[in-house]
Amino acid sequence: MSLERIEITPFAVIAGEILQQRRSGSLTIVQGRLRKTLYWSQGELALITSAAPEDSLADFLVRRGVVSPAQALQLATQNPSEAVSVFHESGLFDMSKRQTFLREWLTLQFAQLFSLEEGTAAFTDEQAIEPEKRVFLQSTAAVVLDGIRAITNGMVLRRSLGDLTRTIEPDPREQSLLDAIPLTDVERRLAEALSKPQTIESFLKQFPNDSLQAARVVIAMTTLGVFVVADESRAQTAAIAEESDTQRDLEILAALGPDDQRSLRAVALSRRLDSLDHYQLLDVPRAATRGQIIAAAEDKKGRYSPADYPAVVKGAISAISKRLDEAVSTLQNPARRQTYDKLLNQAPAPGGGNEDMQRRAVRHSIARQNVAHAKELSASGDYYGAIILLKQAVAYKPDDAEAWHLLGACQERNPKWRRDSAESFQRSLSLDPNSVNTLISLGDLYRGEGLTARAQSCYEDALKIDPEHAEAMGRLAAITKR
Repeated sequence: MSLERIEITPFAVIAGEILQQRRSGSLTIVQGRLRKTLYWSQGELALITSAAPEDSLADFLVRRGVVSPAQALQLATQNPSEAVSVFHESGLFDMSKRQTFLREWLTLQFAQLFSLEEGTAAFTDEQAIEPEKRVFLQSTAAVVLDGIRAITNGMVLRRSLGDLTRTIEPDPREQSLLDAIPLTDVERRLAEALSKPQTIESFLKQFPNDSLQAARVVIAMTTLGVFVVADESRAQTAAIAEESDTQRDLEILAALGPDDQRSLRAVALSRRLDSLDHYQLLDVPRAATRGQIIAAAEDKKGRYSPADYPAVVKGAISAISKRLDEAVSTLQNPARRQTYDKLLNQAPAPGGGNEDMQRRAVRHSIARQNVAHAKELSASGDYYGAIILLKQAVAYKPDDAEAWHLLGACQERNPKWRRDSAESFQRSLSLDPNSVNTLISLGDLYRGEGLTARAQSCYEDALKIDPEHAEAMGRLAAITKR
């Protein structure tokens, strides 16, 4: 167990460590009469419980005006950690609305904690809370952002910023997260302004008219790991790598001589590949037809044929050829091109530019290929192989409801993985609450575990979406006849 005083270590810092270290367990917050327990699963907030009646889900729904006090009695439970599963079994609302209300309830409770001035926080590493008891947020990062926006106490803001002389910089490994966080235009402009190592103090001084916003952005980005304290050793490593590249270029220049401008241009292009998108590499407009793309690729491949260059630039030519193959493969396929264009139209990460966009495009491509291959493996009975592929797919593309559903279906095959299966189905439903197939799959899982009430709730939700669905009607009838 780790113990912290919030006066010394603000809640934003405590939450940031759990998020970035992807810890599972429970965090208990005690401040006067307030006592709340936050449950985490691999760095994702899953539930908050409190003994205070005003924090209960039932009380929230009554205040929200969506249930009557009489209906709220259906949700009464002596164990606050059971509130989510009881709500799902109550039959109130459809799955989509229940998910929305649960997220609002959790966000409201979580946001308040960022403004705590004092108290004690104790984290215990333990197995994550059961999937049926969790609230599946679409983005824990968005909830963190809401909490930090709600900080109005100047002392809490100052403590959360920490030592102003610390040097911060963007973490290139986490820059894709910036695209997924629902920042306002002003917040995004401020977040993207940090492109190189800089002290917190000097960064804030750049925005005298937006100093409060800038402070909140720094707190949010450091909590989420988008900004990190500058690592001098990493800077030294980068400098050594850059020096090595320079030395290699000098050796190539010496071997070629100044007259082989063609080879020198090829080497220069190979050094710029990460900064060019597919259209720039092929030198075609965004609106280019499939024929224009193929013709441009063939022209470039002919221009950079390995047979026409000396051996000393073989590595550079190979790198160019590989990127050309990747570009034409992506842009001549309508579905892949649409996904690529979507990524291309997103704001580039600070300092990342096209290189960051290329990395995300590659990850999405891998995720798509993994799902397709996993379908084949699961059809042949190789569920373990499919699970390996699908875990990478959802890591690279966590908003893929289909991948989460298929992962749950494969995990369900092994009794030891039933808990993981339920979590995967719930993640799929959090992304697509109207998926009848996922509701039935989750219902079947609950039914197999003897959780009849939960299974019945899933089948009833499926019929609310598709009243004529034969499988849902058959399964519900089998339960109610008993």
